[in-house]
Amino acid sequence: MVKVSIIVPVYNVASYLERCLNSLVSQTLKDIEIILVNDGSTDNSEEIIKKYTKKDKRIIYLTKENGGQSSARNYGFKYANGEYIGYVDSDDWVSIDMYKKMYSLAKKNDADMVICSFFKAWDNGKLVRMSGLLSKSDDIKKNYIMSNPCPWNKIYKKEILNDKHWPEGMIYEDYAANPLLVTKLNKIEYLDQELYYYYIRDNSTMNMNSFNPKFYDILKATKYLTERIKKGDQYKNYIEEYEYTIISNLLRDPYFRLKNIEGSRELFNKIIAFIKQEYPNFMKNKYIQKESHKYRLITNLIYKQKYSMLKFINKLHLRKED
Repeated sequence: MVKVSIIVPVYNVASYLERCLNSLVSQTLKDIEIILVNDGSTDNSEEIIKKYTKKDKRIIYLTKENGGQSSARNYGFKYANGEYIGYVDSDDWVSIDMYKKMYSLAKKNDADMVICSFFKAWDNGKLVRMSGLLSKSDDIKKNYIMSNPCPWNKIYKKEILNDKHWPEGMIYEDYAANPLLVTKLNKIEYLDQELYYYYIRDNSTMNMNSFNPKFYDILKATKYLTERIKKGDQYKNYIEEYEYTIISNLLRDPYFRLKNIEGSRELFNKIIAFIKQEYPNFMKNKYIQKESHKYRLITNLIYKQKYSMLKFINKLHLRKED
């Protein structure tokens, strides 16, 4: 029996792919399948994949026209036979015992999902530990909604997913879709061990130094999430948690990522207009109220578009560090 199906979208990552695949074929959990979805790569990724398929019969190789990461994940899911599903980005890598530890915990406690901590990793060897689950509530399901929505530090019981789970045609698809899973999760387990290595590439979409129209997808993803929250009565017990994660992902994160990128002002104008319409009272959110004074001040200044004051505060912070 296949215990975990690991789905890996592949698109022009030849420089990193072998590192990723080495970590997967070396897993101490042997009852896995590795589903590699070549999403229209134009480099020599296919050549590398075929080399590995000859070495390891657990690899399922699929090809499709380029449709983006969500499309590749959904496509791979159709061929998955595992009891649990895991996702790995093809420029990242994992600890060799990641899936054994997570699957064992899932089976021990009959969990629908297991989450682990992870490292952010750079070429210079720098590693920064990241928690996989925030602890803002006594309810783990509420904490799940407010935590990083990434799919790759998790395993999911297959039955809670489907081949339409990841919305296609956008980036930020994890933020759009994963918080909505909360109503399907009877049991979540958290393994506070860093088992995944999230590689920070300078040329990735999220780390560009110039404005990319794809950045507008953060608003598209938020609208996708908001529409489903409004339509579903099953989400009414999590309104404040959804509001908190939307403010974190839509307002704060884009500001700190894009504040120095020319051309981002129009996006921020649209973000602020959306928040004024949908979440005008977010500063009263109980989780935001519990944040530090600095957090609340900066969040409010971003919302009010007081960019000069934000720059001044940032300069003061830098002087204190000196």
